[in-house]
Amino acid sequence: MWSPSTQRLIIFIIIIIILIRIFFFQPETIEQRDLEKTDIFNFIVDTNSLWFDEGEEKRYDLYTNIPAYAQVSNKLAAIPKSKTAICETDPFIAQQVLCSLQEKIDDEAPCDSDSLQYYSDFEDLQREKELDKNLTGWKVLFARRDPIERFVDHYMDTCVREDRECYKCRLDLRCYLNNIYADIVQIYTKNRTINEDQAKFVPQNYFCQMETMNQRYQFVDYSLFANPTNPAYAEAKRPDVEELFADSLSSYEKISKFYTSFIYARPDVLDLFVKTYYWDYMVLKMPLPELKVAEVRDYKEGWY
Repeated sequence: MWSPSTQRLIIFIIIIIILIRIFFFQPETIEQRDLEKTDIFNFIVDTNSLWFDEGEEKRYDLYTNIPAYAQVSNKLAAIPKSKTAICETDPFIAQQVLCSLQEKIDDEAPCDSDSLQYYSDFEDLQREKELDKNLTGWKVLFARRDPIERFVDHYMDTCVREDRECYKCRLDLRCYLNNIYADIVQIYTKNRTINEDQAKFVPQNYFCQMETMNQRYQFVDYSLFANPTNPAYAEAKRPDVEELFADSLSSYEKISKFYTSFIYARPDVLDLFVKTYYWDYMVLKMPLPELKVAEVRDYKEGWY
């Protein structure tokens, strides 16, 4: 039995630990930005100039394409009844694509996250369903996304809609892309485990044993379910800055379109972006983005 003085000391230490946890280890509170405020867009425009100083187009000449085929996750989702599996680059995307296909086959059958089956990798699927290594008789899908569209969506949700640290870049997309490039290089060279946020920006070819299963995949467009090698697809992905003035667009959509225009309009930023995601374009069979010089200089007047 402890002495009274020892008991008091233990109680005192416990209280100190509780106070430290309360005041120093509180969970991060993430504030939502009000994107309707004019000053938010003005700050974004001032920080992300669509035009660059002379010489900046060579800023990333010494950077190289990040290599392909790191292994970050091999998870699959499947509907055994229709013998269809899909790589889970994102659980929501995998479910949406599978369920859309399922509805075309049988619109009476329920399809949601509970009705799908999940596997840790292809070997797990082969073992559970007694399949050969080629998964004979099964469709194996990969829902690809346009890399710029995917990156901007991630950036908007992580750094614009929510007031997060984002490498202390303060809505500066080029600063953020610089850090993402460095992060992906570290993930590739050190074979690092990724978290949920990193899964949204690592190259898509890092998922689901792409190096060995590349020829087995049927690529489907997540957004269009169309062939992205069509020249019209590549052109549609390069918005004019004039589109920012459309009254029907929300503030979120206008800011998203501005950032998309920023990537296409800046040779230095587009160069770094392509070097970050080059192998996504090659492996997933999508056309490389082309520079589109912004022509509207006084675009801020059309914002509100």
